[in-house]
Amino acid sequence: MMLRKRVIALALLSGVCLALASGPGTAASAADHETVAGGIAATTVNLFVKPMTLSGTLGDARIEMHLQLKADPTEGIQGTYSFAGQTAKILLAGESENTDVLLEESINGKDVSGEWAGKLVGDTFSGTWSTTDDAVTKPFVLKVRAIKSAK
Repeated sequence: MMLRKRVIALALLSGVCLALASGPGTAASAADHETVAGGIAATTVNLFVKPMTLSGTLGDARIEMHLQLKADPTEGIQGTYSFAGQTAKILLAGESENTDVLLEESINGKDVSGEWAGKLVGDTFSGTWSTTDDAVTKPFVLKVRAIKSAK
């Protein structure tokens, strides 16, 4: 488990991200295809071509999450989430490959406070959230509520 975390951290630090996949509701077009390292055109559509809002549960708590590509799409995805009834936003950054999504969260913008490992299939993002030491794990299930036009 620790090796996986180091690989993820190295990938995030080096800006490696192959955030590629297609799924229902992504409305693929030629413009949606990305160019990845080495100038090779991606053969699948990026899951996060357009910013998305998701809502659902993290353990027993209701949450809302917003995800989108970083300004430089090769650097991965970013976003925030918040617990229902609270205004504080927790920062997210990570990567995706096919339907697999790995995110790290940060409460203060510097230190990693939790990790998300899941799959985005169709309109459902589900998997496991954990503290950085894996002492606490919780299941999560989120549904895509809205996909916004990219500007």
